[in-house]
Amino acid sequence: MLTTSTFRFRRLAAGLAAAATAVAMVPAAASATAWFGSSLNHDPANAGASCVADDSVPPPMCTHVGSYYPGTSGRVKAPFNGTVTALRIRAEGPTSLTFHLVRVRNLSSDQSSGQAKVVATSRTLQAQGPSSTDLDNGVYPVETFSVHLRVHQGDEVAVDTANNTAEYCSDGTPGQLTFNPPLQAGAGFRASTGVDHCLLLVQAVEKHAH
Repeated sequence: MLTTSTFRFRRLAAGLAAAATAVAMVPAAASATAWFGSSLNHDPANAGASCVADDSVPPPMCTHVGSYYPGTSGRVKAPFNGTVTALRIRAEGPTSLTFHLVRVRNLSSDQSSGQAKVVATSRTLQAQGPSSTDLDNGVYPVETFSVHLRVHQGDEVAVDTANNTAEYCSDGTPGQLTFNPPLQAGAGFRASTGVDHCLLLVQAVEKHAH
């Protein structure tokens, strides 16, 4: 026969166990991370694309939106709401770029046209590309930059640059929508003006909102 004190003790023990389980689960959820954009599983090659077909000198500043990553080459959209805490860039040579989170709509079935608008923007980043020693060893390192940008599920990766060395160009894949002049923060959706037949080698790392 259960006494009143025994019943109360069992209820207290069960409550403490449930609380301990809930506390144990919080760090895992709060620290959940994911990435989107390029998987960075290609070395950069034949990079340095402009947004114009006539190779104007100097090339214009324009926006490259990573709109397509076939196979295992990447993940187009942010998988959940959170904060982008780092950018990873794999460049063939030195380049200056500004990172954006963008929304894309009306992407054509062949990934060669669409509309986009900027929803968040980073500071300007300076990627160095490989050193002479790296090149001697055939290595193209991944460079990591700390940032803090609010991201929403479905956002995509984009960069402003006049010399996009962070890309893999090989098989004519229409990997990037281009916008010349660049997309502007606070503006509405704009139609793309061209397409870059290369895969963007920029990855965003995000932490889950909590």
